[in-house]
Amino acid sequence: MAWLSSVVLLALAPSAPAPSGTPVAYRCLDDSKFMLTASPTLAIVSFTDREYRLPRRPSSLAVKYATKTATLYLDGDFAAFIADDRPLPGCYREKDGVGA
Repeated sequence: MAWLSSVVLLALAPSAPAPSGTPVAYRCLDDSKFMLTASPTLAIVSFTDREYRLPRRPSSLAVKYATKTATLYLDGDFAAFIADDRPLPGCYREKDGVGA
């Protein structure tokens, strides 16, 4: 039955409401930037040309949000983001925290 819950979450993720958290800016080692808005159940990773809506997933490594095509790991100020169309090297929260 757990797989059924995962399927339902995947189906609902694109239409899920935005998390209520404050957007935080991240800069990656290749100088790309994204804004992250996260809640306990959903993360929105926003680039200038695309947005990814990722439901939270269990992980023993770090806080994980993922779909079939994109994954975000958060560990303190560090973020690792990988998508089929956008593999990024390590990313860090910008010092001021907002305004990518």
